[in-house]
Amino acid sequence: MTLSILRHPQADMASELRHLARDAERYGDNKDYYGQGGLITDFERDIATMFGKPAALMLPSGTVAQPMALKIYSQQRQGQAVLLHPSSHLLLHEAMGFEALWGLTGIHVGDAERVLTSADLKAVEPQQLQHAVALVIELPMREIGGQLPSWQDLQAQVAWARQHGLAVHIDGARLWQCPSYYQRDLAQIAALADSVYVSLYKDIGGIAGAVLLGENDFIAQAKLWSRRAGANLISLYPYILAAQRGLKDNLPYLPAAVAYARELANALATIDGVKINPNQVQCTMFHLHIAATVQQVESVRECYIASQDIEVLPRPRATVNGHSVCEITVGRNALSKPVEFWLAHMRACLARLG
Repeated sequence: MTLSILRHPQADMASELRHLARDAERYGDNKDYYGQGGLITDFERDIATMFGKPAALMLPSGTVAQPMALKIYSQQRQGQAVLLHPSSHLLLHEAMGFEALWGLTGIHVGDAERVLTSADLKAVEPQQLQHAVALVIELPMREIGGQLPSWQDLQAQVAWARQHGLAVHIDGARLWQCPSYYQRDLAQIAALADSVYVSLYKDIGGIAGAVLLGENDFIAQAKLWSRRAGANLISLYPYILAAQRGLKDNLPYLPAAVAYARELANALATIDGVKINPNQVQCTMFHLHIAATVQQVESVRECYIASQDIEVLPRPRATVNGHSVCEITVGRNALSKPVEFWLAHMRACLARLG
């Protein structure tokens, strides 16, 4: 099996299903049924407790969880507009579903290349807020290398939203990474927001799935919208079992992964033609900006895997100022080797750019 710098070890499909089958034996034949049953209710309760929220709802994806949350605020507050950073997943990766399907509109706030700040919010014109119902804060901000606002500024952003009568929703797809930087647990971070979405495969290593968290009445409304949106599937037990395994196997390593990511990024920054974003890594992820075309990076990546059976780069996900952007997410795979190992192989791989 190819040795990878990225994320956590992944079993092949057959092995993973055998693992999950053994885990399922604890529950007998009591699988979930349209959101009911001990398996899913216990899991939702455990996640709610972890994040310090009264209630939680398991959903198939964040692409349904987030606009659903915003739709609830739209109905509660009688408006359609939500404040979004230009790098928001809702704007870039969901085919504008929050507008086309959910009848919402977006107000762009902040600079796409820079972390959202309270100063950005204070610069919003009052007339733009007439129909605004919610502020979406992504923690960490994936498109700019996993950057985070300071805790003080994050509190100021929330205070600004409260002052203007806006709900606060955290896009926490990768929120699992944040406690080390903030020196606060997940519940303390989530306490800032009215609602939180977390992914069950990013960082955790599950198969798929998401959880939406909030107050009891909010989750009751989310269950209604889940049914309307076709997200109330007959059973989610494979996703739940995989998430439970991921929480047990992978979540405890994330604090070490944050420290390792900082050390690794500092090492990789010594390679000619490579820049790191952000300069000071804050989470388990960061971006490499490589002075080469996407085609060149893809070519040397594939050749290195073929010759060395080692993956030191993912496929580039973007280009910025003529540089190919590759996202490094540290997990148990990278932790299995010293930083010097990955530095040597990254140098050797990129040396093939010539």
